[in-house]
Amino acid sequence: MFKHGWKLIVLIVLAGIIFIWLIKAPVMSSYISNKMKVPVSINAVSMWPDQTVLRGFKIDNPSGFKMREALKAKRIQIDYNWKRLVGNPSVINQITMENVYLGVDCSNPTCSSNNWTAIGAGMPKEGKRSHEVLIHRLVLNDFTVEIRGLGLLGSPTTKHFDRMEFNEIDSKTGFPTKELVNKIFKGAGLQQYIQDAFSLPQNAIDQFLNPIRGLGGENEPPASIQD
Repeated sequence: MFKHGWKLIVLIVLAGIIFIWLIKAPVMSSYISNKMKVPVSINAVSMWPDQTVLRGFKIDNPSGFKMREALKAKRIQIDYNWKRLVGNPSVINQITMENVYLGVDCSNPTCSSNNWTAIGAGMPKEGKRSHEVLIHRLVLNDFTVEIRGLGLLGSPTTKHFDRMEFNEIDSKTGFPTKELVNKIFKGAGLQQYIQDAFSLPQNAIDQFLNPIRGLGGENEPPASIQD
């Protein structure tokens, strides 16, 4: 009877692990959706001790915008050392995004109001310092930006970058979502379109202005942008 009881427990545990493994993409999508307050979907997630791969990553726009998607990437690879990932701070060695699309849907001719300002306004305000997360490098390959509704005619404008690379992105309050958005928009020359929607604390703003950290100083390889 005791043996049969243990077998039942093992089967239940295994079933639970398999269930969690099967639903990891919906769980991760739900977590990011809750953080950004817009629908986020991931087609598949593959996880290993030193790497996680997301396929079919997509962030939808809030309701009321003509463009359906704000950001999508065919593949995202996250490289890390497990011990450092679960440490404090949590350290991610590199995030590589492939076939990336960023859509900016302007609500007025100057594009001071757009889908990304709406996303930023809807995100929860950052609270007190909780858990620090540091990303050593962010790489975007085959990156396309589309802007719609800009100017009186509102003709679509596109930009393409073969490769963009940023260094040392960190946050004291969890995963650096706002910092990532600021870096990408700044690198693509779109900083004016998000204004204060993804406002950062003064110490993070200082890092953007400081040429020694992440922008090509003497003590660190420069972030590179290839068009």
